[in-house]
Amino acid sequence: MKKIDFHVHVSKDIPLEEGAAYLMDMCRRHGYEGVNILAWTFDFPEKCNEMCLSLSKMIPNSHAFCCLLPGKDYAAQAEQLMSMGFEGIKLLRGGKPSYYRDYGKLYDDEIYEDFFALAEEKQYPILMHNNDPADFWDITKVTEKRRAKGWYYDETFPSHARYFESVDNVLKRHPKLKLALAHMGFYSENLDKAFELMEQYPNLYMDATPALNIYEELSRDHDKAEQFFRTYHKRILFGTDASNLLTGYEREKNDKKNVVVPYFFGGGEPRELFDLKIAPIRLEPEMLENIYYNTAMRFIGKEE
Repeated sequence: MKKIDFHVHVSKDIPLEEGAAYLMDMCRRHGYEGVNILAWTFDFPEKCNEMCLSLSKMIPNSHAFCCLLPGKDYAAQAEQLMSMGFEGIKLLRGGKPSYYRDYGKLYDDEIYEDFFALAEEKQYPILMHNNDPADFWDITKVTEKRRAKGWYYDETFPSHARYFESVDNVLKRHPKLKLALAHMGFYSENLDKAFELMEQYPNLYMDATPALNIYEELSRDHDKAEQFFRTYHKRILFGTDASNLLTGYEREKNDKKNVVVPYFFGGGEPRELFDLKIAPIRLEPEMLENIYYNTAMRFIGKEE
């Protein structure tokens, strides 16, 4: 069965050649045809797109999504970057709550309007991060590690519900956007809303890349989760969120994802994996082929 890891990132912390070697090793170990590399702007906006495109050319059968840099016309940027050979666009800044401290914009802000209008017209594939897990707003559940990364949101931030509202507003204005919501859009605890969105917007996709907690959340509503994946397997993408696999911690974390996700899709018995209670769903082989590979090719217009 063909597989592509459709959600990996370029890292500024290691040379491109080493990054390519580690991602190719990941592909060999886990049986991926290639990867889709997403540019991001956490702390190196000047070079992120250039590095992303260069890295994608080093890895066979791979693809690249650009990111939009703040302070510039988003629509004009998108047109220029797509003309350079990118196959889609990764959005993060307007939907990752930790960015709100400095950025102060959500996706339904008028600053994005021209971009979304253009993307809808051109059918640019967009992979959008919007929101974070609900417990990131709960001080009683914030770990020291999350706090160090700035992943705790108090009353000075938009609420968890406000981020969902932002995407609702964008889709109402631009119902034909070719849009994939990263990490199941953080709807793994609200599959009724996920069903509603997928029914209402035929160009909407879900990216099933973990945060591993989403697979425990899906397991809690096992029957509805199975129904969701069986219904929308042609609009669900697989990925791992791999970035710098140079460190033992990152490699171990990525390997855990490559255990939990296949187990969830494997139709076995419920069991605990890495302190996560996983109840697998049962899918036919052709459904898995879509989730692991065919949907990604369809999303970027390269369906075989």
